[in-house]
Amino acid sequence: MLFKRITTGVIGAAFTIFVIYEGNWLFFAMMTILAMLGWQEYVRLMKKMNANLTVITGHIWIVCLFFAYWFTNNKVIMLLSVIMMSWILLRTVIRHEFVKPVDSAYSLYGLIYIAGGFLSMLVLRNGMIGDSLNHYFQTAMIEPSKFVVFLLVFSTWASDTFAFAVGKLKGKNKLCPAVSPGKTVEGFFGGILGTIITAVVFSLIFKFSLLHGLVIGIIIAIMAPLGDLIESILKRVCDVKDSGNIIPGHGGILDRFDSLLFAGPAVYVYLLLIGR
Repeated sequence: MLFKRITTGVIGAAFTIFVIYEGNWLFFAMMTILAMLGWQEYVRLMKKMNANLTVITGHIWIVCLFFAYWFTNNKVIMLLSVIMMSWILLRTVIRHEFVKPVDSAYSLYGLIYIAGGFLSMLVLRNGMIGDSLNHYFQTAMIEPSKFVVFLLVFSTWASDTFAFAVGKLKGKNKLCPAVSPGKTVEGFFGGILGTIITAVVFSLIFKFSLLHGLVIGIIIAIMAPLGDLIESILKRVCDVKDSGNIIPGHGGILDRFDSLLFAGPAVYVYLLLIGR
């Protein structure tokens, strides 16, 4: 089991780095597929709670949303968002015998959480955000959009790795036993420190603003473990160990990308605020 986990992790990490570096349509395809798979996993989780979600419409909406962004049509994105929200809410009227308001809440929750998270990473890699950060680099060693996504991914990996390592070595006090019994306070702070160090070192290597690298590291250090806890509570209320089994030895898409789904939008907002 450990060998399978390590092998899958190494292959997955190498493939992820390659896709991020290449960007363009390959990264777009990866984010779209991951969002659809993540939504399908979420649907399966909610079925254990007898929730009646808008399954097919959700898949169609995710694809349309990502294609609308890819072709840079913000008006269509807004239109799709309004249509989806209206349809989800109107289902409780049209099919009131089968669809309850809580079902609409579950649908909105999942689509915002999953589609929003993966779309934010696509925007960071392919949008104008990176171009607005050129003046924060001392030397152009790497394309800004590549740097931002690599910084996000490696810092998030550091959060998980340091939290796990410190928790195993020094963990004594449970962080949130009712949600995730394995997480400790010591691991949480170890993850924060490891994330910030990784972000700062990454910024120094690529000559990015040390101040903004530090702030981004702090944002990821806080948001990544919160994203992990959010997915943990989903699994807890659905009484499952993993969200899926598509990744051998690692579980499902939501198991592997839970931290990024929460950290990605936060980093995007910060870069949007400091961009020029």
